[in-house]
Amino acid sequence: YFIKEAIMNKKLLKLPVLTLIAGIILQIADSITALAVLKGALEWTPEMETTVFYIRLVISIILFVIIGIILHKIYDRKTLVKPATSLVIYSIVIFALEQIMKYFGAYSVIFYWMNIPIEIFTAITSVLARVSGAESINWIYAIPSLFAPYLFVLFGKKSESGSKDTEQFL
Repeated sequence: YFIKEAIMNKKLLKLPVLTLIAGIILQIADSITALAVLKGALEWTPEMETTVFYIRLVISIILFVIIGIILHKIYDRKTLVKPATSLVIYSIVIFALEQIMKYFGAYSVIFYWMNIPIEIFTAITSVLARVSGAESINWIYAIPSLFAPYLFVLFGKKSESGSKDTEQFL
């Protein structure tokens, strides 16, 4: 029983580990992009911001699809709901703490590091803010990003047993 439980727990950690790796890749890509865009420039321009936005969006989509392909090999949809839910809960907790800290005027750099495992989903917030033409990102734009880990369920294999409860969830 304990061996089966340990294997299941290890399996449930694959999605969070993959999104953590994707977040690290995005952070590195952001640094490289910013250096490349700023090379020879005297100031940050809206065109530079747009370039960085689209590069980050494309990299996020590519990483999302790569993770989805990896997940398709190891998860069925029903099993994939569990690690996706853990990421959703993590996202909500971090977001709530972040909002509370901002309210009290004490935003810590630790949130920068704590957001890395869910960094791949922030592109959704950025796209929503850009499409709406908002001057600043409102917390409402973050809500779809909080639940975005459930999009990985679409990459899961259909249950071999033909379980109807998985299909009802989707």
